[in-house]
Amino acid sequence: MRLLLLGVVLLLVLTAFADSSATANHTKQILKWATDRIHRVWDINRKIFVQLTAKGKSPLGGTVVSSKQEVEAETYRLYYELAANLSVVPVAELDDPLQRRFVQRMSKLQLQGLRPKDYEQAKDLLRQIHNFVSGSMVCAHEECSGSGALAMYPQIFNKNMHTKQYEELLRNWKSWRRAVNEKDVAKSTFIDYVRLLRMAATYNGHVTPSRTWYLNYDTENFQAELEAVVWEIMPLYRELHAYLRHEVQAAYPKAETKSDGAISAPIMDQILSQDWYPHQFFRTPHHGKQHQLPSVHRRLEQVLVTPVKINHKAAEFFESLGLIKLPSTFYDRFSRRMSEEEAGGDCKSQVYYFPPDVALRYCPKLDYKKLMQVHGTMAEIQYYQYKMRLPFGLDTEPCPGFGAAIAETVILASGTARHLEHLHILLNKSLTEEQSLNRLFRMGVHTLIAVPQYFINDKFLVDVMDGRIGVKDYNCAYWDLQDKFAGVQPPSSRLNKDFDPDFKFYRGLNPETSNTKKFLAEILGFQFYRSFCLTSNQYKPGDPEFPLHNCDFYGNQEAGKKIHDMMELGATRHWRDVMEIATGERKLSGRGILEYFAPLFTWLKERNKQLDIEPGWDADELCRRD
Repeated sequence: MRLLLLGVVLLLVLTAFADSSATANHTKQILKWATDRIHRVWDINRKIFVQLTAKGKSPLGGTVVSSKQEVEAETYRLYYELAANLSVVPVAELDDPLQRRFVQRMSKLQLQGLRPKDYEQAKDLLRQIHNFVSGSMVCAHEECSGSGALAMYPQIFNKNMHTKQYEELLRNWKSWRRAVNEKDVAKSTFIDYVRLLRMAATYNGHVTPSRTWYLNYDTENFQAELEAVVWEIMPLYRELHAYLRHEVQAAYPKAETKSDGAISAPIMDQILSQDWYPHQFFRTPHHGKQHQLPSVHRRLEQVLVTPVKINHKAAEFFESLGLIKLPSTFYDRFSRRMSEEEAGGDCKSQVYYFPPDVALRYCPKLDYKKLMQVHGTMAEIQYYQYKMRLPFGLDTEPCPGFGAAIAETVILASGTARHLEHLHILLNKSLTEEQSLNRLFRMGVHTLIAVPQYFINDKFLVDVMDGRIGVKDYNCAYWDLQDKFAGVQPPSSRLNKDFDPDFKFYRGLNPETSNTKKFLAEILGFQFYRSFCLTSNQYKPGDPEFPLHNCDFYGNQEAGKKIHDMMELGATRHWRDVMEIATGERKLSGRGILEYFAPLFTWLKERNKQLDIEPGWDADELCRRD
């Protein structure tokens, strides 16, 4: 009897082993098939780069557009078919952790999980949504015959940045919303798009649609973790908000901002647009020429001379950390300058991935902002160099925004006085105390004001997707969120039939550019930065000679090893496992931001007390639920 039982057990083990082996082989075959298919996409990407950089040809021609459409279509077909094949693979039978991870990640999709007809509709809707932002829809005056219609971005955005008249800000704010909501177009487009997002969630088996929106974060109730971070940094945000509200009252008396009130939305939009503008309406903590931040433009031209040299200096930052040294073939064959025409106002560099190569088209401008951005671009190139060594499907970041967070750390380091002195652009390793505070203030406006907006925009979307906000309550629910998390209110009475989200909300409706991705990049970027600065001993808490905001971890091999170890893992591990390598933590935290801006926080609290300003807000009820 005992021998019989042993025989049955052995038979079960052998059967299970055979099933496991068959599943592993089947998965291996699927991966090989997918890898062959993705090479076609990479070949088209290579062709696009060649087309864009061919001498004597317009970079804006129809051939490039056609190739990009081919990439999109081929990628969709591959991912859709791959998910269908992998959805029936029993993951528990796979012994190889990389195979398990591959199946888990690639068997569920966002919009690409929709059937072809529905996917095409989703792409059409996204094109309409993109046109809300970049399409010429708003007349500067009552009619467009004189100057033509304007786009929200960049034309109206740039006009708002420079205007000193509140009436013009208010007119532009209302005009754009009136234009995109003519015949309820914006709201109806949004409703149709949410329906498709919900449909994609059902294909994934997600009862709660937001699980698909937060797909690669692989976290239960992820929104609660994001909200906890917002509340963590809220004391600092409230002090900055109070100071800016005081500045609004002085600069725009017609805005009728109360001393204990929220900030009017058109003003907050302008604040966000002026983060890099040298002539903001709000005053920095210390006035006077002697306290102005040193202008580095002339020194950049003298020392670095060309954008090519900036590229080399940015690449050298990573070499100093012990990461990959880009070969001369990269600069000879895969690094090309954009034309002035194509670069436009944004002038953002572009990276192309077609293993075994990575290519760069870089911005031709030479300024402080581009110096930092190029360091972020080089972080992206480094990441691709490591990820391409991994199997297809795992050769990506562990969650959206993770790579941008790593880039953010290098951007922060490259913009410090300590690093600029290393580049011989500044003569000293630190700014004066007054200059340093002015710099922190401007960076605070750039970062602290934006983070709650990222959260609000995606929380509104997710709450709509999950049914917590009904169609009849869209607008007032949106303003409730603006009041609760940002102290922002509409400039005048609004109705629920209106639809008022800002243009950044529309930009974030594409999963590839979601507001959550930007939120995580900012928060996690400061967490990484704090860790690398502690590791390199360039940040010594309590030591005024080594504050976090002036840390440059250039040349520190230990910090470089942490970056290396994260990059080479790609998506083979959960993002919390990967972030733990650098931070020793497994949750998002606002501590990095709070410690970075600690001197600004202290000054704001003292200054607000001097001015008898009470932080916080009491918003008027300006959205009527009729």
